[in-house]
Amino acid sequence: MHTILCYGDSNTWGCPPYSSITQAPERIQHHRRWPNVLGQSLSGRAWIVEEGLSGRTTVFDDPIEGRHKNGERGIVSALESHAPMDLVIIMLGTNDFKVQFNCTAFTSARGILTLIQTIRGHFALAGKGPEVLIVTPPSITEVAEPAMWKNSAERAVDHAYYLEQVAERTGCFHFDSNSVVKVGPDGVHLDAAAHETLARALAAEVAAILRMAETI
Repeated sequence: MHTILCYGDSNTWGCPPYSSITQAPERIQHHRRWPNVLGQSLSGRAWIVEEGLSGRTTVFDDPIEGRHKNGERGIVSALESHAPMDLVIIMLGTNDFKVQFNCTAFTSARGILTLIQTIRGHFALAGKGPEVLIVTPPSITEVAEPAMWKNSAERAVDHAYYLEQVAERTGCFHFDSNSVVKVGPDGVHLDAAAHETLARALAAEVAAILRMAETI
C-alpha cells in the first residue's frame, strides 16, 4: 500500500466557508474532506496522512497566529513521523496573501520552492525520496474579509503560473485546483461538495503518479 502525505492549510484541515471572521471554527466531516475522499477514490491502494493546519503559510512565521503556522517549520517533522511515503501533496499559499505578509504570487511560489528544497534535502542521503505534487490552492476572491485579506485577490493573480514553473524546474507534478473548484461565499474556503470534487480530480493525477513511480 502506498503512503501519501497531504500537507496543507485550512482547505486541507476542512474549514468550511464562514459568515464572520469571529465565528468559531467548524470542520467538514472526516469522510468528506478531500484527503480522505482521495483515499476512498484510490480504492484502498493508499494510506492517506491528513496534515492540514488552519492558517499555515508556506515559509512565514505569523506574528499574529504564531510561528507554528510556518509550513517550513513543520514539514520535516511530518516527513519523519510518517515515513516512508511515496507521495507528498502540498496545497499551500493561500495564507501567504494575508495582510501581515502582503505577498505576491511570485513570492508565495518561492515559498513552495523552499519547501521542495527542504523535502529533497531531507531525503538526499536516504535514497529516493517521495514524489511531490504541488496543488495550486483555490483562488481568493474579492469578497474575502478585507481586514484580513485586503487586495489579496489581485496579488494572487498568476499563482498557478508561477507554481507550474516551480514544478517544471524541480521535477515535481502540478495540478491547479481552480480548474475544478471555486471557493465558497467567504472568498477563501471550499465547501464539502468542492472537497469531494477536488479529491476525485486529484485521484486521477495521483493514480498516474503512483503508476509511474512503480515502474522506475
